Amino acid sequence: MSQGMEMKFLLSLVLLVVVASCVYEWGGNSLSEAQVRAFYQRSAEVLAEADDVALCEMLAEDYEQSVVMKSETEQAERVVSKLEYCRDLATTTELLRRYRAQLGRIPMDHKQTIRRITLAKDGQSAEVELSSTLDLPGMRMVSRSRDTIERRRWKVLAKRSVAVVHVGAGR
Repeated sequence: MSQGMEMKFLLSLVLLVVVASCVYEWGGNSLSEAQVRAFYQRSAEVLAEADDVALCEMLAEDYEQSVVMKSETEQAERVVSKLEYCRDLATTTELLRRYRAQLGRIPMDHKQTIRRITLAKDGQSAEVELSSTLDLPGMRMVSRSRDTIERRRWKVLAKRSVAVVHVGAGR
């Protein structure tokens, strides 16, 4: 190869690496409203299957949840890490799986509505306002939350959730 051809080859190779890096970085970390909606659709599907492992995989390693639980007689606030959240979720989903084994289905009605999605200026995260209801035998939970969702290295993950949950007797 001549020196001119080698230089063109090296420049082409460098250009290819730069373009690939930009596509990986921008494409792998940019978040759209459609991706946010798909994330919540997937989380609802996984919850319906009582799959705590898949739900926990949708959380960032530094995930944190702050929740205020209110009932007719008391109120409690709790802040939990991903580890604590996943441990509690495993207990809950185990109970749901037992229901499924005994009844042939999970007696749960879950509805969630995305109220607003605000994409960050950097295009890598979003603030999402949600409302949801969860009906279980003997219990109904109604919540409003504000979540922070982010996209890192081609994965959409929940980073933070702040919620107020009203708990009462179910049908």
